[in-house]
Amino acid sequence: MEKLVIGLVQTRDEAEAAAGRIIDCGYTRQDISLLMTDATRCRCFTIPDGTTPAHAFGAAIAMSAVLPGLGLVVAGPLSAAVADTIAGGGTGGLREMLLGAGVPKRWAERYEAGVRQGGILVSVLARTDRDAELLNLLLDDLRRNPENPAPDGRHANDTYVHSKSA
Repeated sequence: MEKLVIGLVQTRDEAEAAAGRIIDCGYTRQDISLLMTDATRCRCFTIPDGTTPAHAFGAAIAMSAVLPGLGLVVAGPLSAAVADTIAGGGTGGLREMLLGAGVPKRWAERYEAGVRQGGILVSVLARTDRDAELLNLLLDDLRRNPENPAPDGRHANDTYVHSKSA
């Protein structure tokens, strides 16, 4: 049974640190999903001349489309699930998408608020229960001990692990 591990971070540097930790656990960049508002993408993932910076998420974010009517940008495996939700007639926001994925209401509301306030959701489907526990601890540790804290002191907010049918 796969487990969805979600972390909410505030900066590109924190997203990069989270991805690095996930990759250190044997996953690839292609296993990691990011979800943010288009405004966050513009703030965190472009440089003044409008080009995408050279970092781990640069190409994925640059090639991401804004979800119609939602103003959200999704990169990685999560984008397929979001596209399926939209194609299936789902018109709700991020909260409804997360609820549809089985995330409890309290966490879905917290994540939606965090993303709307400029946060970035980082997620990965853990292959084993042990991986899920480890990834959750790593993302939670990033919240407590950010490697590259933002100048204003903001940092990652929460992590959540959700069992998902394979």
